[in-house]
Amino acid sequence: MEILNMPVTGGTAPRHAWRTANKLAGFALGWVGLSPRNSECRRYLDVGCGNGFITELVAPDFDEVVGIDMEKTRLDDFRAHVSEKSNFQILLMSAAKIEFPSEFFPFITSFEVLEHVQAFDASAREAALPP
Repeated sequence: MEILNMPVTGGTAPRHAWRTANKLAGFALGWVGLSPRNSECRRYLDVGCGNGFITELVAPDFDEVVGIDMEKTRLDDFRAHVSEKSNFQILLMSAAKIEFPSEFFPFITSFEVLEHVQAFDASAREAALPP
């Protein structure tokens, strides 16, 4: 069997997949208290947010929530779902080129994403920028 180094697209969980979403969000929430508080504003970035299903479960502990993804259809779904929430920013942005300053987000998640990106090394480096 030959394994190609190609990403697989379209992996967002449907909004009714509660078991998986709660498991992943629960894991992330266990780390929220350990994230540094660099300012009065608690910021959270979800890299590869898709339709935001998991992002929304983690978001209540944060003042600003930013979700980035490269799939416009999924981002449109996310925007529609949080349209009443002013602390959400949903952006079309690559994980390989995150357009925010280093240390802007004290808390970053990326659930089941890296297997979908072509620029794996660059994406991993961007999400883990050193202080």
